[in-house]
Order: sequence, then C-alpha cells, then structure tokens
Amino acid sequence: MTPEQEIKQAALQRGGDQVGIAAVSRINECAPPGHRPDDILIGAKSVIVLAGRTTPRGAWRSPDYRTHYNNRDFPRVRTGIAMAVAKFIESKYGYYSIGQVPPPIGFNPSLSFKLCAEMAGLGARSMAAGILLNRELGLLNFAVCITTMPLTADQPMADSVCPHPSCVELWQKHKSTPCLDVCPECLSGELEGERIKWMRYDRRICSTRAQNEGMGALQRIVLEGTNEPDPERRKTILLGSFSRAVMEAVASGNVTGQCSECVRVCPIHREAQKLTAKMPTAEQLTEGNAQGRVV
Repeated sequence: MTPEQEIKQAALQRGGDQVGIAAVSRINECAPPGHRPDDILIGAKSVIVLAGRTTPRGAWRSPDYRTHYNNRDFPRVRTGIAMAVAKFIESKYGYYSIGQVPPPIGFNPSLSFKLCAEMAGLGARSMAAGILLNRELGLLNFAVCITTMPLTADQPMADSVCPHPSCVELWQKHKSTPCLDVCPECLSGELEGERIKWMRYDRRICSTRAQNEGMGALQRIVLEGTNEPDPERRKTILLGSFSRAVMEAVASGNVTGQCSECVRVCPIHREAQKLTAKMPTAEQLTEGNAQGRVV
C-alpha cells in the first residue's frame, strides 16, 4: 500500500466519506498571497482534503429546517478527523502536519477549502451558492490537513457536475433553474448551452438570514441586554428563546452556514440523497425479530 493509500484509508476509517490530495503548488496558482497553505505551514507540500455528507440523507426529507440544522454531524467531527490524519502522518512518516486552519470560515478565511477540494478532484462549483457538488454525495462539507510531506496529488474533475440536464431544459424554457427560483436574492447566474456561463453568490445577503446564531449574535445580545434599562425587556433579551439558541450554537460549534434551501431543490443533490439499499420485506422483519436480531 502506498503512503497516499494509507493516508486516505486512515481518513476514511475515522469518518471521512471521501478523501483527495491536492498539491500546494497547484493551489498557489489560484490562491492569493496570504491565503495559501504554505502561509499557514512553512514548507507545506500537500493538502489532504476530507469530504463528508453534511447530514444523514434523512435530514433532507424533513420539512422542519431545525431537523436539518440539528443533524449536521460532519461539521461537528471534521476537525477531529483532520487532526487524527495530521498526527498519523507525523507519527508514521515524520512530516510536519496540521489539522486546524484558523480562521476556517467567515468573509475572509485564511484558506479556501473549496479551492483545495477542487484541486483534489472531490467536486465542482455549482450555481447553488457556489458550493461544490459531488455526484455521489451531493453537497460537500470539508476539512483539510496540511502537511510538508510530498504526496502524489489527485487531479481536478475533468467534467462539470452542474448543471443537471433538467436544469438545462428549464433554462431553455424559462431562463431560470430551481436554485435561482428558490433564492433569487442571494443567487444569480446564466447558463450557456450545457455549462455555467457565469454565477454569483451574494454572501452578504445570505449571511443575514443563515448565519445569525454565531459569535456575532451572542455579542449583540450581551451588548443589547446590558444597555437595556427596562428589567423585563432585559430579561427577554438575555433569557429568551433566541438567546438560548445562540448560546447552544456557540457552545456546540454548530453555527449555521448557508440555509441550504437552494441545495434542497438541486436535482444533483436530491439524487445523491436517495437511498438505494433494498428495504427488508415484512417476512424478513418478522423472522429477524423472532431470532432477536436486526435485519
């Protein structure tokens, strides 16, 4: 087994759904100075990108957005997987590695995980908020491990994933797509033939709707609560249901990113969320229950 295969196997065993490797030299061709892997780790040569399903497939079938939000499991565990891979590389191969990139999110992150994932061949950009789509997983969530170990890199996807043929047909008829229809304020773009001609995702608008339970919200609640002279209003601000939700989100690290409604209607993502396993028959369930086992 090659070092690349061993590293990927270690990542998959710890909870990653897919793993790719990108060369730092390729990333640096696109990333501006100050936002490159070797700006974070001196001498960095490779980036191991860990991709996972944001939620179990069932969460996308719930009409209640809170169910989808509360089931975002991969964002909770991704840093632990990346740290485990970094420690694995350092202990087995003796190369400096890191599994946490500060800050990983926000309007000016120190490194674009999406760019790293593109270079690692894990996904391709889409009209839906510029996210990376994968035919097997749909919407992807990422973590990265940066290392000074020179590894054989994977290649970017040769073919575009977005748009779906049904979106091309809809564009030809109505000059729109499902994601543009569901969120025309945040998203805009145009198709040309069977490819994206241009697209735009306005994060400033999206963040006011979807990123309202983070550290900024907590700071605002504390400021408004301490400055409120009326005792009853102050109690409502500091102890109300919104402040509780914000504190829970900050404490658990489960801060909302995009609202994902544009992804919910994406045919590529919807197909990736279908379960293909055959359900057991009533007879198999009865037999399994009689034998005290789960079918």
